[in-house]
Order: sequence, then C-alpha cells, then structure tokens
Amino acid sequence: MAKIKESKGRLDENSGYTRLLGNPQLGQLISKVQSATIRTGNELESLIERETPATLRTSLDRILAGQMKLIPGMPSGIQVVFRSKMPGALQVPGAITDIAVFDHSQRQVLVIELKDSDTFDTKKASGELASMTAFANWVSQETGYEAKYFFCSFNQDDKRAIVRGTKGRFDLNQVMTGRELCAILSIDYDDLRRRRHSEQSENLMYFLAELLKIDEIRDKIRELLKGGN
Repeated sequence: MAKIKESKGRLDENSGYTRLLGNPQLGQLISKVQSATIRTGNELESLIERETPATLRTSLDRILAGQMKLIPGMPSGIQVVFRSKMPGALQVPGAITDIAVFDHSQRQVLVIELKDSDTFDTKKASGELASMTAFANWVSQETGYEAKYFFCSFNQDDKRAIVRGTKGRFDLNQVMTGRELCAILSIDYDDLRRRRHSEQSENLMYFLAELLKIDEIRDKIRELLKGGN
C-alpha cells in the first residue's frame, strides 16, 4: 500500500483543499493523502501481477502469435496477460485493459478492468465501458475466442454495490469482486487483504503526527478536548 509520507501532493497554497479548509498546511497534507490514495489504486495492479503464479503469466504478443496452448498443471487451461493494449482505433485509441484471462479449454477470454475503489462518476464509468468493449471486440476477432468483459472492484464483495458505483453502466453479469478475481488467478484473497491492511497503521500515525505539527489544528484539537466549541 502506498505511503502518505512518500507522496508529494500539491505543494502550493492554492489547492481546493486549502480553499475548503482555510489552512494551507492542512490543505497540503490532505493533498498528500489524495496522492497516496491514487498511488494505492495504481499499485494494486502491479501487486496482483506479482502474486499471480509465473506459470500463468504470458504476453499478448505470444498469444497473438498462436502460442495458445494447454500446459500441464495449468489450472483450467488459463493464461493471463497484464496491461494488454490493442492497436489504435478511431473511437477508442489504443484501448488498454488491466487483465486479460485466456481460458483455452473454454476458448474464452475475460477482459478485466481492475479498480481499488467502487464508486465512479458517470463520465469515467462510460469511458471504461467504451474502452473495455473495444478491446473485447478486437481480441475476440484476433483470437477467435468468445470475449467477456468485467469491471472488478477489488475491495467490494457486493456486486450490486459495484453496479451502483458504476452508475449502472455495467450490469450484474459484467462486474466482478476481488475475491472472484483472485480465485481465477490462484491468489489467496484474504491473505492479500490482510497484508495490505497491515500497512494502514503507518499511514494513520504519519497523518496524525503531521496534523499535530500544524499549530492552528493542534490548538483547535485542544479546545475540543477541553469541551470548547
């Protein structure tokens, strides 16, 4: 998980957080929190790739070169490609998908967009759908496999919540939980979640320490603890 102390955030005093809270130091700190949150989401894909058994990982070039085959010991004939990119297209240039799971026994490819969060604005959800649809159609034509696409919210176990979070752009048959993804990739979901959560305390202590370095905030906290208004 990304560390707040290692995140830069916005260093000037004109951020929206400063305007909202009225304190430049606090605004900068919240900006660092936002930066760390974004980095945490970006790092999730790399973490999932590292945790996926090496025997399952391959490249899109090898898949397209016809090296699609069942390997002894391969769970369900699966091969996995991370950060797959199709050639530029008119409507969705260079559509990219986070994970593509090729199931050779079923002649099927699962196109998966991986997210750490579960709530998105309408424009972003629509953009994700357009990109995934373009990639799924393209890879299906290239391989002759049936392509299905899924929006995976890694930390959400309720598929209906994922559908709501994507503003209904995806239905129940097009969303996936992190637990389901890990089952496909032979990853221990609960262990991975525990390891990520173990790093939360460092972020919390750093945030609190930095908060107390701000004179105005420290004084207001004292007032609150004394029962002041």
